Amino acid sequence: MGFNVMRIDVSCFIALWLLVHCGESSQVQQTPMDLPGQSEDDRARVRDALAARLPDDAAPVENQVFRYLAGEPKSMDMNTRLYGAGGSEFLFERLCMFGLDGELLPGAAERWESSEDGKTWTFYIRPEARWSDGRPVTAHDFEYTFRRFLHPDAGNVYAFLYYDIKGAKAYNQRVIMDVDSVGVHALNDHTFVIETEQSCAFLPYI
Repeated sequence: MGFNVMRIDVSCFIALWLLVHCGESSQVQQTPMDLPGQSEDDRARVRDALAARLPDDAAPVENQVFRYLAGEPKSMDMNTRLYGAGGSEFLFERLCMFGLDGELLPGAAERWESSEDGKTWTFYIRPEARWSDGRPVTAHDFEYTFRRFLHPDAGNVYAFLYYDIKGAKAYNQRVIMDVDSVGVHALNDHTFVIETEQSCAFLPYI
């Protein structure tokens, strides 16, 4: 009997605690945060989910994206930690990006096209693309990147993902030593070409 009474008391306490605190949470969410010295204009400005005041030109809250890292990355070098370089997607822009439904969108390349046989892909780099220090992003940067991905000494355990590229496997496995034989070439600052061993419709996705 005593045990049953105690169990009922504990259950009532938990229910009461939830009722009170849920009520408080709802009340807090509905109450705007006013700070000392705020003007009416300040109070009227849009705030994000953390109650931080947004700039006048900020996108509406419903159109904003909150990005975060689940853990501290051990390296930002995608050669050695392709899937462990957490946050790299926030720092580097691919030639093509992915939309919410997986569709291809322009990234560093404003447009791209393939040859009739599907073995030559040409990417046109956006003239306004910039590094964080303001330097232009060029096709030569992508040529260097792909060559480094495939260099035998780079330690990239995922180099096989690029073996559809002409000469990539042979170069990565030291069958050939001439990096110019690999099918990645910057024709000029804004034109980057990738040649493949055979028709490769999924190339923009890599």
